[in-house]
Amino acid sequence: MPAHSKYQTQWAAQFAVASELCKHNYKVALTHGNHPGADLMVFGPKGTAFLVEVKGLYKENYWQVRPWPPKREDPDLFFVFAFVPKDAKNRFFVLTRDQCLKEAGAHRRKCQTGRIKKGLPVDDERYRWGVPWRLVAGHENRWDYLPDWE
Repeated sequence: MPAHSKYQTQWAAQFAVASELCKHNYKVALTHGNHPGADLMVFGPKGTAFLVEVKGLYKENYWQVRPWPPKREDPDLFFVFAFVPKDAKNRFFVLTRDQCLKEAGAHRRKCQTGRIKKGLPVDDERYRWGVPWRLVAGHENRWDYLPDWE
């Protein structure tokens, strides 16, 4: 069987998130890479506009979030971490921009401290901003974080 492509996973994740939003009367436009820092432009049922950054995984792993921190100070940016396994039900973890910043920042500080204790450089290129699976687990199906959710 061929290896699973990160592009297949990301497309599956974006369409899965868009589908979930449409089921709840949101209007969704995929940006197709034309809008930096957001994968979906969304209008809620009451007309509230916001952006969604989708991060997809097909197996439990570390969620990479790059570039980090986001260049935009946009309170209307939300993150949906979509778990889209091949042979199981999709799962969604919804965070506000501030929640994502907090979780990723706390994880980065913890990793930096561990690297310092081991005498390793903290600016190692192999180390990237992101969020471990366990940190998003408490945000499963928290669609109510989004504007206009009913």
